[in-house]
Amino acid sequence: MKFSAFDFYLLSPAISLMVLALVVMAVDMFVKRRSVVAAISLVGLIVPAGFAISQAMTLTGTHKAFWDMLIIDQYSIFFTILFLVIAAVMILASYNYVERYVKGQGEFYVLMLFSVVGMMLMASTSELITVYISLELTSFPLYVMAGLIRENDKSAEAAVKYVLLGAMSSAILLYGFALLYGLTGTTDLAGIAKSFGQIGQGNLAVLVADILIIAGFGFKISAVPFHMWAPDIYEGSPTPATAFFSVGSKAAGFAAMIRVFMLGNLGAVNLGDLVVVLSIVAVLTMTVGNVVAAVQSNAKRMMAYSGIAQAGYILVGFIASLASGQPQGNSAVLFYLLVYAVTNLGAFAGIIGLANLTGGDRIEDFRGLFYRAPLLSIGTALCLLSLGGIPPMAGFISKLYLFSAAWNMGQYWLVVVALLNSVISLVYYGRIVKAMFFDKPAKQGRLSTSFSLGTSLVLMSAALVVMTLVAQVFLSATSLPAGLLMAGH
Repeated sequence: MKFSAFDFYLLSPAISLMVLALVVMAVDMFVKRRSVVAAISLVGLIVPAGFAISQAMTLTGTHKAFWDMLIIDQYSIFFTILFLVIAAVMILASYNYVERYVKGQGEFYVLMLFSVVGMMLMASTSELITVYISLELTSFPLYVMAGLIRENDKSAEAAVKYVLLGAMSSAILLYGFALLYGLTGTTDLAGIAKSFGQIGQGNLAVLVADILIIAGFGFKISAVPFHMWAPDIYEGSPTPATAFFSVGSKAAGFAAMIRVFMLGNLGAVNLGDLVVVLSIVAVLTMTVGNVVAAVQSNAKRMMAYSGIAQAGYILVGFIASLASGQPQGNSAVLFYLLVYAVTNLGAFAGIIGLANLTGGDRIEDFRGLFYRAPLLSIGTALCLLSLGGIPPMAGFISKLYLFSAAWNMGQYWLVVVALLNSVISLVYYGRIVKAMFFDKPAKQGRLSTSFSLGTSLVLMSAALVVMTLVAQVFLSATSLPAGLLMAGH
């Protein structure tokens, strides 16, 4: 089979981003000014972003290349653009922190860019082996990023834990893929979906394969009981790396998981049992995440459990689409992931700013921050309130849309549990807001935020306001990718 120029055009965002990572690596070896490395990393994202936007405007339907392993549609393009936005914001927000705490500043950006390449491929593959390779390309840079504060024992511990647990989860996922291959004779997701027509209902081996795949992806999205890595690794890693884990890794995990289950039609044989398993995981994830987050004193650990709870909410929408075969649940998931990325990055920008200014990341370190850094406090509070689902913030709209879609598809009890958990989440988000605005500061004097960090927080706050005011536009934008995905299903 010969490759055409169009095949490489389909892969152009990932290729150009890979080239950018290599250029940044080379520049870092010869240029001592770290600001140059950061600037090249940020400006260079324009090229893959340009290719992705061009694809979004010119491509319709589904396009496959490279022996049908690469699949480009509006679904994959949506996630490609999302990952590039995450990378851009993280480069802006992390510059001063990385310069201060991380010796290998260039390494940090190179690793992040390589990981984003893997994330883009995770959303753009329709074949099990390629999904696995993409996941590993995503994961290995993250393991190294966790340990980049070399003088810090917690950072080293986080890296080791991440490697060991990541290897275990990868093995579990690969075993699930191997079982699917043994049962169907193919690793192509469309071929797997066709093969299920010849397998009788209630096949136990298919259910076991499905559960193993849920466990493998459950690690990436930090779903209970596969969440044990998140709190320690979030706390020990450099704060910008933690922010990247919480948003990029989670979005990539959901992108691949939804594609595999929908395009591969993994619920064809054991839909009832599969929905029960996923529902139990969703309820445990929401409940454990929120309850444990409410008693944390460290802001990064609190955000780790918050991210776990958010994964539970997202699973509600995924379950609704899986059970009903309708795209509304997945459309709500895409919109929720978009809002979550913006709000979580904004919240972490505030935490990074606090670490830069005070050297601490405990909740008590936020006391009186409004009086010392008002703009930083207001931006952080907006993002936290949105994460908690306070109306009329975009986080409230995304939850309303997600829960309404699930309710309309008959997932009543899951929606009730999610609503109760949303109330619990107000406790710990409110603690930080209270500390910033109502507690007396431990020290006096204004604190100044760096230009790059301030810019990232302003951009996220502005994006949050825009999504709140024109939420329907973004909702409509996620309907097409979800509809095409279900059409493939």
